[in-house]
Amino acid sequence: MPDAHPDLSQRMTLPVLPWALAVAGGAVMASDIEPVLRVAGFLAAAGGGAALALAMRRHRETMARLLAVIPLPGKGEELFRDLPRAWAALEAEKERLATEVEAEDQVRRQILANLRTGIVLLGLDRQIRLFNPKARTILGASSHLGEGESLVSAFREPESLRNLQDAYAGAFREWTLKRNPRTIRLRAVPFPAPAQEGTWVLVTLDDITHFEALETTRQKFISNASHELKTPVTGIRVAVENLQDGGLVLPEGDTSLKIILRSLDRMVMLLDDISELSRIETGALRLEPRPLAVGPFMAEFLESVEPLGRSRNVRIRPEVDPGALDLAFRADPMRLGQLLENLVSNAVKFGPPESEVRVAARLEGDVLAFSVTDQGPGIGSQDLPRIFERFFRAPATRGVPGTGLGLSIVKHLAVLMGGEVDVQSEPGRGATFTFRLPAAETGRPSMHSSAPNNTWTASSS
Repeated sequence: MPDAHPDLSQRMTLPVLPWALAVAGGAVMASDIEPVLRVAGFLAAAGGGAALALAMRRHRETMARLLAVIPLPGKGEELFRDLPRAWAALEAEKERLATEVEAEDQVRRQILANLRTGIVLLGLDRQIRLFNPKARTILGASSHLGEGESLVSAFREPESLRNLQDAYAGAFREWTLKRNPRTIRLRAVPFPAPAQEGTWVLVTLDDITHFEALETTRQKFISNASHELKTPVTGIRVAVENLQDGGLVLPEGDTSLKIILRSLDRMVMLLDDISELSRIETGALRLEPRPLAVGPFMAEFLESVEPLGRSRNVRIRPEVDPGALDLAFRADPMRLGQLLENLVSNAVKFGPPESEVRVAARLEGDVLAFSVTDQGPGIGSQDLPRIFERFFRAPATRGVPGTGLGLSIVKHLAVLMGGEVDVQSEPGRGATFTFRLPAAETGRPSMHSSAPNNTWTASSS
Protein backbone atom coordinates (compact mmCIF):
# COMPACT_ATOMS: atom_id res chain seq x y z
CA MET A 1 0.00 0.00 0.00
CA PRO A 2 1.45 3.42 -0.92
CA ASP A 3 2.20 5.90 1.82
CA ALA A 4 -0.74 8.08 2.84
CA HIS A 5 -0.72 11.83 2.40
CA PRO A 6 0.63 13.60 5.50
CA ASP A 7 -2.66 15.51 5.83
CA LEU A 8 -5.52 13.52 4.38
CA SER A 9 -8.02 16.21 5.25
CA GLN A 10 -6.63 18.36 2.43
CA ARG A 11 -7.48 15.64 -0.06
CA MET A 12 -11.06 15.26 1.16
CA THR A 13 -12.13 18.96 0.84
CA LEU A 14 -14.62 20.16 -1.77
CA PRO A 15 -12.79 21.25 -5.04
CA VAL A 16 -14.33 24.75 -5.26
CA LEU A 17 -12.16 26.11 -8.09
CA PRO A 18 -12.86 23.28 -10.57
CA TRP A 19 -16.59 23.63 -9.83
CA ALA A 20 -16.41 27.38 -10.43
CA LEU A 21 -14.55 26.93 -13.73
CA ALA A 22 -17.01 24.32 -14.96
CA VAL A 23 -20.05 26.41 -14.05
CA ALA A 24 -18.59 29.60 -15.54
CA GLY A 25 -17.54 27.81 -18.74
CA GLY A 26 -21.01 26.29 -19.13
CA ALA A 27 -22.65 29.68 -18.63
CA VAL A 28 -20.43 31.29 -21.30
CA MET A 29 -21.16 28.50 -23.77
CA ALA A 30 -24.90 28.91 -23.22
CA SER A 31 -24.75 32.65 -23.83
CA ASP A 32 -25.36 34.23 -27.23
CA ILE A 33 -21.95 35.77 -27.61
CA GLU A 34 -19.08 35.74 -30.00
CA PRO A 35 -17.60 32.36 -31.04
CA VAL A 36 -14.22 33.22 -29.53
CA LEU A 37 -15.78 33.67 -26.10
CA ARG A 38 -17.71 30.45 -26.52
CA VAL A 39 -14.45 28.62 -27.22
CA ALA A 40 -12.98 30.13 -24.06
CA GLY A 41 -16.04 29.02 -22.11
CA PHE A 42 -15.71 25.52 -23.56
CA LEU A 43 -12.08 25.34 -22.49
CA ALA A 44 -12.95 26.59 -19.00
CA ALA A 45 -15.75 24.03 -18.68
CA ALA A 46 -13.47 21.25 -19.99
CA GLY A 47 -10.65 22.23 -17.55
CA GLY A 48 -13.02 22.38 -14.63
CA GLY A 49 -14.48 18.99 -15.53
CA ALA A 50 -11.01 17.43 -15.80
CA ALA A 51 -10.04 18.95 -12.44
CA LEU A 52 -13.26 17.57 -10.88
CA ALA A 53 -12.53 14.12 -12.30
CA LEU A 54 -8.98 14.21 -10.88
CA ALA A 55 -10.29 15.35 -7.48
CA MET A 56 -12.87 12.53 -7.43
CA ARG A 57 -10.11 10.04 -8.28
CA ARG A 58 -8.00 11.30 -5.42
CA HIS A 59 -10.98 11.05 -3.08
CA ARG A 60 -11.49 7.40 -4.07
CA GLU A 61 -7.78 6.64 -3.51
CA THR A 62 -7.85 8.30 -0.11
CA MET A 63 -11.00 6.42 0.89
CA ALA A 64 -9.44 3.14 -0.24
CA ARG A 65 -6.38 3.81 1.92
CA LEU A 66 -8.53 4.64 4.92
CA LEU A 67 -10.60 1.50 4.52
CA ALA A 68 -7.47 -0.61 4.07
CA VAL A 69 -6.16 0.24 7.54
CA ILE A 70 -9.47 -0.34 9.35
CA PRO A 71 -9.23 -3.88 10.86
CA LEU A 72 -12.84 -4.81 10.23
CA PRO A 73 -14.26 -7.36 7.78
CA GLY A 74 -17.24 -5.29 6.73
CA LYS A 75 -16.41 -1.91 5.22
CA GLY A 76 -19.63 -0.82 3.64
CA GLU A 77 -21.94 2.08 4.38
CA GLU A 78 -22.88 0.48 7.72
CA LEU A 79 -19.36 1.15 8.91
CA PHE A 80 -19.73 4.89 8.44
CA ARG A 81 -23.17 4.93 10.01
CA ASP A 82 -21.73 3.17 13.08
CA LEU A 83 -18.61 5.34 13.30
CA PRO A 84 -20.12 8.01 15.63
CA ARG A 85 -21.35 5.37 18.07
CA ALA A 86 -18.03 3.50 17.92
CA TRP A 87 -16.11 6.72 18.49
CA ALA A 88 -18.24 7.51 21.53
CA ALA A 89 -17.61 4.01 22.89
CA LEU A 90 -13.87 4.48 22.39
CA GLU A 91 -13.94 7.78 24.24
CA ALA A 92 -15.84 6.17 27.12
CA GLU A 93 -13.36 3.26 27.25
CA LYS A 94 -10.48 5.72 27.20
CA GLU A 95 -11.94 7.60 30.17
CA ARG A 96 -12.54 4.34 32.05
CA LEU A 97 -8.96 3.17 31.47
CA ALA A 98 -7.59 6.55 32.49
CA THR A 99 -9.60 6.34 35.72
CA GLU A 100 -8.29 2.82 36.41
CA VAL A 101 -4.71 3.87 35.74
CA GLU A 102 -5.08 6.83 38.07
CA ALA A 103 -6.56 4.59 40.79
CA GLU A 104 -3.78 2.01 40.39
CA ASP A 105 -1.19 4.78 40.51
CA GLN A 106 -2.68 6.06 43.76
CA VAL A 107 -2.64 2.53 45.22
CA ARG A 108 1.04 2.12 44.24
CA ARG A 109 1.89 5.46 45.82
CA GLN A 110 0.05 4.51 49.01
CA ILE A 111 1.85 1.16 49.14
CA LEU A 112 5.25 2.80 48.67
CA ALA A 113 4.44 5.47 51.24
CA ASN A 114 3.45 2.91 53.89
CA LEU A 115 6.15 0.31 53.30
CA ARG A 116 8.50 -0.26 56.23
CA THR A 117 11.19 -1.16 53.70
CA GLY A 118 12.93 1.58 51.77
CA ILE A 119 12.67 1.38 47.97
CA VAL A 120 14.94 3.08 45.42
CA LEU A 121 14.54 2.36 41.71
CA LEU A 122 17.58 3.06 39.52
CA GLY A 123 17.10 3.45 35.77
CA LEU A 124 19.23 2.46 32.82
CA ASP A 125 21.03 5.80 32.99
CA ARG A 126 22.09 5.19 36.65
CA GLN A 127 19.65 7.83 37.80
CA ILE A 128 16.97 7.58 40.49
CA ARG A 129 13.57 6.98 38.93
CA LEU A 130 11.51 6.29 42.04
CA PHE A 131 11.87 6.19 45.83
CA ASN A 132 9.62 6.13 48.87
CA PRO A 133 9.69 8.20 52.10
CA LYS A 134 11.11 5.28 54.11
CA ALA A 135 14.21 5.21 51.88
CA ARG A 136 14.84 8.88 52.65
CA THR A 137 14.44 8.20 56.39
CA ILE A 138 16.77 5.18 56.38
CA LEU A 139 19.51 6.74 54.27
CA GLY A 140 19.40 9.98 56.23
CA ALA A 141 19.76 13.61 55.30
CA SER A 142 23.26 13.10 53.90
CA SER A 143 21.81 11.29 50.88
CA HIS A 144 20.23 13.50 48.24
CA LEU A 145 17.27 11.47 47.03
CA GLY A 146 15.36 12.91 44.14
CA GLU A 147 14.02 11.79 40.78
CA GLY A 148 16.69 12.32 38.16
CA GLU A 149 19.52 12.39 40.71
CA SER A 150 22.56 10.17 40.12
CA LEU A 151 22.84 6.99 42.20
CA VAL A 152 26.07 8.38 43.68
CA SER A 153 24.01 11.03 45.46
CA ALA A 154 22.31 8.28 47.49
CA PHE A 155 24.96 5.54 47.63
CA ARG A 156 28.40 7.07 47.91
CA GLU A 157 30.26 4.29 49.79
CA PRO A 158 32.75 2.30 47.67
CA GLU A 159 31.19 -1.03 48.71
CA SER A 160 27.74 0.16 47.69
CA LEU A 161 29.00 1.41 44.33
CA ARG A 162 30.76 -1.92 43.66
CA ASN A 163 27.63 -3.91 44.49
CA LEU A 164 25.42 -1.69 42.36
CA GLN A 165 27.84 -2.06 39.46
CA ASP A 166 27.57 -5.85 39.84
CA ALA A 167 23.78 -5.53 39.93
CA TYR A 168 23.79 -3.61 36.64
CA ALA A 169 25.85 -6.52 35.26
CA GLY A 170 22.97 -8.85 36.22
CA ALA A 171 24.02 -10.18 39.66
CA PHE A 172 21.90 -10.05 42.82
CA ARG A 173 23.80 -8.40 45.66
CA GLU A 174 23.20 -8.07 49.40
CA TRP A 175 25.38 -6.10 51.84
CA THR A 176 25.35 -4.22 55.13
CA LEU A 177 26.01 -0.51 55.41
CA LYS A 178 26.95 1.43 58.54
CA ARG A 179 25.56 4.96 58.73
CA ASN A 180 25.58 6.13 62.33
CA PRO A 181 23.41 5.63 64.19
CA ARG A 182 21.92 3.08 61.81
CA THR A 183 22.93 -0.27 60.40
CA ILE A 184 21.27 -0.82 57.01
CA ARG A 185 20.85 -4.02 55.04
CA LEU A 186 20.65 -3.41 51.29
CA ARG A 187 19.63 -5.72 48.47
CA ALA A 188 20.14 -4.87 44.80
CA VAL A 189 17.82 -6.74 42.42
CA PRO A 190 18.48 -6.38 38.66
CA PHE A 191 15.68 -6.72 36.10
CA PRO A 192 15.29 -6.00 32.36
CA ALA A 193 14.63 -2.38 31.49
CA PRO A 194 11.02 -1.84 30.32
CA ALA A 195 10.79 -1.41 26.54
CA GLN A 196 14.58 -1.00 26.33
CA GLU A 197 17.72 -3.07 26.17
CA GLY A 198 19.65 -2.98 29.40
CA THR A 199 19.11 -3.35 33.13
CA TRP A 200 17.30 -1.45 35.85
CA VAL A 201 18.10 -2.05 39.52
CA LEU A 202 15.68 -2.13 42.44
CA VAL A 203 17.38 -1.39 45.78
CA THR A 204 15.62 -2.34 49.03
CA LEU A 205 16.76 -0.93 52.37
CA ASP A 206 15.99 -2.30 55.86
CA ASP A 207 17.01 -0.70 59.13
CA ILE A 208 18.43 -3.62 61.15
CA THR A 209 19.93 -1.57 63.97
CA HIS A 210 17.52 -3.02 66.53
CA PHE A 211 18.01 -6.59 65.34
CA GLU A 212 21.78 -6.15 65.37
CA ALA A 213 21.63 -4.93 68.95
CA LEU A 214 19.50 -7.93 69.94
CA GLU A 215 21.91 -10.29 68.18
CA THR A 216 24.88 -8.74 69.97
CA THR A 217 23.08 -9.16 73.30
CA ARG A 218 22.26 -12.78 72.51
CA GLN A 219 25.83 -13.57 71.52
CA LYS A 220 27.21 -11.97 74.68
CA PHE A 221 24.73 -13.86 76.84
CA ILE A 222 25.60 -17.19 75.22
CA SER A 223 29.31 -16.49 75.54
CA ASN A 224 29.06 -15.51 79.20
CA ALA A 225 26.67 -18.33 80.08
CA SER A 226 28.83 -21.02 78.46
CA HIS A 227 31.91 -19.65 80.23
CA GLU A 228 30.22 -19.47 83.63
CA LEU A 229 28.68 -22.95 83.35
CA LYS A 230 32.06 -24.58 82.87
CA THR A 231 33.01 -23.88 86.50
CA PRO A 232 30.15 -25.85 88.14
CA VAL A 233 30.50 -28.61 85.57
CA THR A 234 34.16 -28.99 86.46
CA GLY A 235 33.26 -29.04 90.14
CA ILE A 236 30.69 -31.78 89.61
CA ARG A 237 33.20 -33.88 87.68
CA VAL A 238 35.83 -33.53 90.42
CA ALA A 239 33.30 -34.52 93.07
CA VAL A 240 32.16 -37.58 91.13
CA GLU A 241 35.71 -38.72 90.47
CA ASN A 242 36.56 -38.28 94.17
CA LEU A 243 33.59 -40.45 95.08
CA GLN A 244 34.78 -43.14 92.69
CA ASP A 245 38.40 -42.99 93.83
CA GLY A 246 37.59 -42.89 97.54
CA GLY A 247 35.37 -45.93 97.53
CA LEU A 248 32.61 -43.97 99.22
CA VAL A 249 29.86 -45.31 96.97
CA LEU A 250 28.21 -48.71 97.12
CA PRO A 251 28.74 -50.95 94.06
CA GLU A 252 25.11 -50.39 93.07
CA GLY A 253 25.75 -46.66 92.81
CA ASP A 254 28.78 -46.93 90.55
CA THR A 255 26.53 -47.20 87.51
CA SER A 256 24.84 -43.93 88.43
CA LEU A 257 28.23 -42.20 88.76
CA LYS A 258 29.21 -43.38 85.28
CA ILE A 259 25.93 -42.00 83.89
CA ILE A 260 26.68 -38.67 85.56
CA LEU A 261 30.16 -38.60 83.99
CA ARG A 262 28.79 -39.37 80.52
CA SER A 263 26.21 -36.61 80.91
CA LEU A 264 28.98 -34.25 82.01
CA ASP A 265 31.00 -35.16 78.93
CA ARG A 266 28.04 -34.26 76.74
CA MET A 267 27.52 -31.00 78.62
CA VAL A 268 31.20 -30.08 78.26
CA MET A 269 31.02 -30.84 74.53
CA LEU A 270 27.91 -28.65 74.23
CA LEU A 271 29.51 -25.79 76.15
CA ASP A 272 32.66 -26.02 74.03
CA ASP A 273 30.60 -25.89 70.86
CA ILE A 274 28.54 -22.93 72.11
CA SER A 275 31.70 -21.10 73.13
CA GLU A 276 33.36 -21.78 69.77
CA LEU A 277 30.31 -20.66 67.80
CA SER A 278 30.02 -17.53 69.92
CA ARG A 279 33.67 -16.65 69.24
CA ILE A 280 33.09 -16.98 65.51
CA GLU A 281 29.85 -14.96 65.48
CA THR A 282 31.20 -12.14 67.63
CA GLY A 283 34.39 -11.83 65.59
CA ALA A 284 36.60 -12.87 68.50
CA LEU A 285 38.04 -15.70 66.42
CA ARG A 286 40.94 -14.50 64.29
CA LEU A 287 42.26 -16.43 61.32
CA GLU A 288 45.97 -16.92 60.74
CA PRO A 289 46.22 -17.80 57.03
CA ARG A 290 49.49 -19.08 55.63
CA PRO A 291 50.71 -20.66 52.37
CA LEU A 292 49.70 -24.33 52.07
CA ALA A 293 49.97 -27.10 49.49
CA VAL A 294 47.07 -29.51 48.97
CA GLY A 295 49.15 -32.70 49.07
CA PRO A 296 51.02 -32.17 52.37
CA PHE A 297 47.95 -30.66 54.06
CA MET A 298 45.74 -33.61 53.11
CA ALA A 299 48.39 -36.14 54.24
CA GLU A 300 48.59 -34.62 57.73
CA PHE A 301 44.85 -34.16 57.95
CA LEU A 302 44.07 -37.76 57.03
CA GLU A 303 46.63 -38.97 59.55
CA SER A 304 44.92 -36.94 62.30
CA VAL A 305 41.40 -38.27 61.56
CA GLU A 306 42.36 -41.91 61.09
CA PRO A 307 41.58 -42.73 64.78
CA LEU A 308 38.01 -41.47 64.22
CA GLY A 309 37.50 -44.12 61.57
CA ARG A 310 39.10 -46.89 63.59
CA SER A 311 36.82 -46.19 66.53
CA ARG A 312 33.81 -47.28 64.44
CA ASN A 313 35.55 -49.57 61.98
CA VAL A 314 34.99 -47.08 59.15
CA ARG A 315 37.54 -46.69 56.38
CA ILE A 316 38.55 -43.13 55.48
CA ARG A 317 39.68 -43.10 51.85
CA PRO A 318 41.42 -40.09 50.26
CA GLU A 319 40.71 -38.95 46.71
CA VAL A 320 43.07 -36.13 45.75
CA ASP A 321 43.04 -34.82 42.20
CA PRO A 322 46.59 -35.32 40.80
CA GLY A 323 46.43 -31.87 39.28
CA ALA A 324 45.80 -30.36 42.72
CA LEU A 325 48.50 -32.18 44.69
CA ASP A 326 51.05 -29.36 44.46
CA LEU A 327 48.47 -26.59 44.24
CA ALA A 328 49.33 -23.62 46.45
CA PHE A 329 46.63 -21.79 48.38
CA ARG A 330 46.27 -19.68 51.52
CA ALA A 331 44.23 -20.71 54.54
CA ASP A 332 44.36 -20.99 58.30
CA PRO A 333 45.43 -24.66 58.64
CA MET A 334 43.97 -25.04 62.12
CA ARG A 335 40.52 -23.73 61.18
CA LEU A 336 40.46 -25.51 57.82
CA GLY A 337 41.35 -28.72 59.65
CA GLN A 338 38.63 -28.04 62.22
CA LEU A 339 36.03 -27.54 59.49
CA LEU A 340 36.96 -30.73 57.64
CA GLU A 341 37.29 -32.75 60.85
CA ASN A 342 33.76 -31.78 61.86
CA LEU A 343 32.53 -33.09 58.51
CA VAL A 344 34.55 -36.33 58.78
CA SER A 345 33.41 -36.84 62.37
CA ASN A 346 29.77 -36.55 61.27
CA ALA A 347 30.34 -38.88 58.32
CA VAL A 348 31.93 -41.53 60.57
CA LYS A 349 29.31 -41.12 63.28
CA PHE A 350 26.30 -41.44 60.98
CA GLY A 351 27.76 -44.09 58.66
CA PRO A 352 27.23 -47.77 59.42
CA PRO A 353 30.16 -49.90 60.70
CA GLU A 354 32.51 -51.17 57.98
CA SER A 355 31.35 -48.42 55.65
CA GLU A 356 33.56 -45.95 53.82
CA VAL A 357 34.08 -42.20 54.04
CA ARG A 358 35.67 -40.48 51.04
CA VAL A 359 37.66 -37.30 51.60
CA ALA A 360 38.37 -35.60 48.25
CA ALA A 361 40.28 -32.54 47.12
CA ARG A 362 39.92 -31.27 43.57
CA LEU A 363 40.26 -28.13 41.50
CA GLU A 364 37.09 -26.61 40.00
CA GLY A 365 38.31 -23.80 37.79
CA ASP A 366 39.83 -21.27 40.17
CA VAL A 367 38.18 -22.85 43.22
CA LEU A 368 39.64 -25.55 45.46
CA ALA A 369 36.92 -27.97 46.62
CA PHE A 370 37.20 -30.29 49.64
CA SER A 371 34.38 -32.82 49.92
CA VAL A 372 33.42 -35.50 52.46
CA THR A 373 31.08 -38.28 51.34
CA ASP A 374 29.53 -40.84 53.68
CA GLN A 375 27.32 -43.92 53.32
CA GLY A 376 24.89 -42.93 56.05
CA PRO A 377 21.10 -42.61 56.02
CA GLY A 378 21.15 -39.42 53.96
CA ILE A 379 19.15 -36.24 54.48
CA GLY A 380 15.57 -35.67 53.38
CA SER A 381 14.80 -32.82 51.00
CA GLN A 382 12.66 -31.14 53.69
CA ASP A 383 15.65 -31.05 56.06
CA LEU A 384 18.35 -29.89 53.62
CA PRO A 385 17.52 -26.13 53.88
CA ARG A 386 17.92 -26.28 57.68
CA ILE A 387 20.89 -28.59 58.02
CA PHE A 388 23.30 -25.75 58.93
CA GLU A 389 21.03 -24.14 61.54
CA ARG A 390 22.02 -24.06 65.20
CA PHE A 391 20.77 -27.08 67.18
CA PHE A 392 18.93 -28.53 64.19
CA ARG A 393 19.07 -32.29 63.93
CA ALA A 394 17.26 -34.34 61.29
CA PRO A 395 14.78 -36.90 62.69
CA ALA A 396 16.90 -39.78 61.38
CA THR A 397 19.87 -38.66 63.51
CA ARG A 398 18.11 -38.00 66.82
CA GLY A 399 19.37 -41.26 68.32
CA VAL A 400 23.04 -40.40 67.68
CA PRO A 401 24.79 -38.33 70.39
CA GLY A 402 25.64 -34.79 69.37
CA THR A 403 24.91 -31.12 70.04
CA GLY A 404 23.48 -30.00 66.72
CA LEU A 405 26.08 -27.22 66.49
CA GLY A 406 28.84 -28.86 64.46
CA LEU A 407 27.45 -28.01 61.02
CA SER A 408 26.58 -24.50 62.15
CA ILE A 409 30.24 -24.06 63.15
CA VAL A 410 31.24 -25.44 59.74
CA LYS A 411 29.01 -22.91 57.99
CA HIS A 412 30.38 -19.97 59.98
CA LEU A 413 33.99 -21.06 59.51
CA ALA A 414 33.42 -21.39 55.76
CA VAL A 415 32.10 -17.82 55.55
CA LEU A 416 34.91 -16.55 57.78
CA MET A 417 37.49 -18.08 55.42
CA GLY A 418 35.86 -16.50 52.36
CA GLY A 419 34.45 -19.78 51.04
CA GLU A 420 31.12 -21.57 51.03
CA VAL A 421 29.82 -24.98 52.03
CA ASP A 422 26.90 -26.94 50.62
CA VAL A 423 25.42 -30.42 50.86
CA GLN A 424 23.94 -32.87 48.39
CA SER A 425 22.03 -35.86 49.69
CA GLU A 426 19.19 -38.29 49.12
CA PRO A 427 17.56 -40.47 51.77
CA GLY A 428 19.25 -43.85 51.93
CA ARG A 429 22.16 -42.81 49.66
CA GLY A 430 24.45 -40.92 52.03
CA ALA A 431 25.48 -37.27 51.89
CA THR A 432 28.29 -35.21 50.37
CA PHE A 433 29.40 -31.99 52.07
CA THR A 434 31.62 -29.73 49.94
CA PHE A 435 33.67 -26.76 51.08
CA ARG A 436 34.87 -24.47 48.28
CA LEU A 437 37.73 -22.05 48.80
CA PRO A 438 39.35 -19.64 46.31
CA ALA A 439 42.58 -21.31 45.13
CA ALA A 440 44.74 -18.26 44.44
CA GLU A 441 48.30 -19.27 43.62
CA THR A 442 50.82 -18.08 46.21
CA GLY A 443 53.97 -19.85 45.04
CA ARG A 444 55.11 -23.27 46.21
CA PRO A 445 54.73 -23.38 50.00
CA SER A 446 56.89 -25.17 52.52
CA MET A 447 56.12 -28.81 53.08
CA HIS A 448 55.90 -28.06 56.82
CA SER A 449 53.39 -25.28 56.49
CA SER A 450 50.27 -27.34 57.06
CA ALA A 451 48.63 -27.74 60.43
CA PRO A 452 50.37 -29.79 63.10
CA ASN A 453 48.61 -32.87 64.37
CA ASN A 454 46.31 -32.75 67.39
CA THR A 455 45.70 -28.98 67.13
CA TRP A 456 42.18 -29.11 65.67
CA THR A 457 39.13 -28.92 67.89
CA ALA A 458 36.39 -31.08 66.40
CA SER A 459 32.80 -30.18 67.19
CA SER A 460 30.55 -32.85 65.82
CA SER A 461 26.88 -32.25 65.45
